[in-house]
Amino acid sequence: MRRPPLLVFGLSGQLGDALCRRGLPLPVLAVSRQAREPVAGGGHVEWRAGDLDSFDEPHRFDAALSLGPLDAFARAVASGRVRAGRIVAFGSTSLHVKGRSPDAAERDVAARLAEAEDALFAACRESGTPCTVLRPTLVWGLGRDATVSRAVRLARRWPVLPLPLGAPGLRQPVHALDLAEASVAALSADVRVAGAFDLPGGERVAFGEMLRRSVAAGAPGCRPCPVPWPLVTLAGRADARLRGWASRLADDLVFDDGPARDALGWAPRGFAPSAADFPV
Repeated sequence: MRRPPLLVFGLSGQLGDALCRRGLPLPVLAVSRQAREPVAGGGHVEWRAGDLDSFDEPHRFDAALSLGPLDAFARAVASGRVRAGRIVAFGSTSLHVKGRSPDAAERDVAARLAEAEDALFAACRESGTPCTVLRPTLVWGLGRDATVSRAVRLARRWPVLPLPLGAPGLRQPVHALDLAEASVAALSADVRVAGAFDLPGGERVAFGEMLRRSVAAGAPGCRPCPVPWPLVTLAGRADARLRGWASRLADDLVFDDGPARDALGWAPRGFAPSAADFPV
């Protein structure tokens, strides 16, 4: 029996959830640590238990899509354990911003992302494989992110919730379903694009306002309480776990999506969350 043409890693994660809801473009072999049923959506999925470090398939797939850790995927491609006619992988704009973080762990994240991109592109150049890396900003939309959805979960538990509503740094939150469309565009047979593309959302919104809109949509019974800005900065200096996060609250983390619009037809929505974006 012929193998499915599309190999996917990370289909059970947040981006995989979005891709299944959007509808899979091709029959898929999905590799997951645990065999499972698809989250939603159409298209045939053959699940295989495994991970990137142990995966080794002699079959050459039409395309391979990585929705999970970029460094592990880059190692699998560089070692020849993943073989495909086209490679599409998700990275992160954290590569741009966390390299200057006061938190050593965050600087390490940025360094590993950069090294993984370099290794992946080098391997694909050597094999003559078109390679596209997609770098989203802060992802929202399915209730599985660790920023706005986390705030909403806390707000559902507390009638009053202190939040840094005065944080002025601009963000460009990107909806998971828009990222699913971008991955399909990058995989499309009539789109021959290669390189790395930043994928910000369609609106620039202050961090504090992003939290306020999220709580209003997902937990309307909660009253957000603004935390005074000096306390936010003090907390960042006092708690090493918050240092990197707090250091960026006043920074504008905005990115140019012009190349993605030209190459992939990127047209993301603005940040207008509803209750459906924060399922219980």
